[in-house]
Amino acid sequence: MAPRVPVWQLALLVGAALLAGAGCEDPSVRFNRMGMEYYRAADYTLARAAFEEAINVNPDVGEYYYNRGMCEQALGHFDSAIHNYEMATQLAPHIVAAFGNEARCYVEKKDPDKALAALVAGTTANPYTGEAFINVGRFLLSRSDTAGAKLWLAKAWAVDPENPRAHLEYANLCLRLGDRDDAVEHLRKSLELAPAQPEVSARLAEIAPTGPQLPSPKQQTK
Repeated sequence: MAPRVPVWQLALLVGAALLAGAGCEDPSVRFNRMGMEYYRAADYTLARAAFEEAINVNPDVGEYYYNRGMCEQALGHFDSAIHNYEMATQLAPHIVAAFGNEARCYVEKKDPDKALAALVAGTTANPYTGEAFINVGRFLLSRSDTAGAKLWLAKAWAVDPENPRAHLEYANLCLRLGDRDDAVEHLRKSLELAPAQPEVSARLAEIAPTGPQLPSPKQQTK
């Protein structure tokens, strides 16, 4: 387990955050912002300390627990990360990534059943968010459950029809399963919703070229 931040260093961190702005901004916001800066610099121990201070100031913000969970996960403390992600999803169930990261921690702990349960809980908390359903589909695909994966990826675009990634993920699986017609339909829908996808355009042109096509040959009559 990684050592905690030394007291003197934590005091400097707290002082810097409190002096960072003299206005009426919530101090927890400054601690959170400082934590994000440390996290981007890959200093996960100091980042965690900053997020802890944010939580101490305002313990009702789910984002702060999510951020602290990311630090714990990066440090390899999977149990602590799971606890933080659970706190995050209780306070802010719309953070779909928290369910996904919790599942990854369970995978690291060799517990795929709990990983799947966390992802399914994400869909219950976000019944109209395609990303939550995509996460379940991709997980099942990683477990070689293509039938289950197709079902959940179909749910992704059904509940969130304006999500281009939902259509793309479903199309990619259809191609893998040899269902060209469905794949073409959903590739086109993904491009319609998000035209700036050159790799998708190229794939669609490859499997369903446009332009003049020769008619089917007529049967010869005797």
